Amino acid sequence: MHNVHVITGPRRRHCRCRNCGARQVKAKHPAEYTRRIRCKRCGAFDSLRLDKWADRRGWRAWTCYCDGYHFPHRIRSTWCIHNPHYPVDLERLKFA
Repeated sequence: MHNVHVITGPRRRHCRCRNCGARQVKAKHPAEYTRRIRCKRCGAFDSLRLDKWADRRGWRAWTCYCDGYHFPHRIRSTWCIHNPHYPVDLERLKFA
């Protein structure tokens, strides 16, 4: 089984709010925005900082883009085709 490692588009940045501590994912670094950005949870402006732990973690290495789900998902999750317990053969027998 091969590891699917696909990166599309610019790198997303993991952020945290300084006021409430909520996690968010932004398309770019908070300092790169020209308009003021606000926290989705508490509504505070310019309170987002980079979450260095989450940003360094290799999230993309575990991302899969197979047809098991219609969105990017964690590899080997329940309906992922790369899951060793995926019931492909049993499902095919039902409809054969």
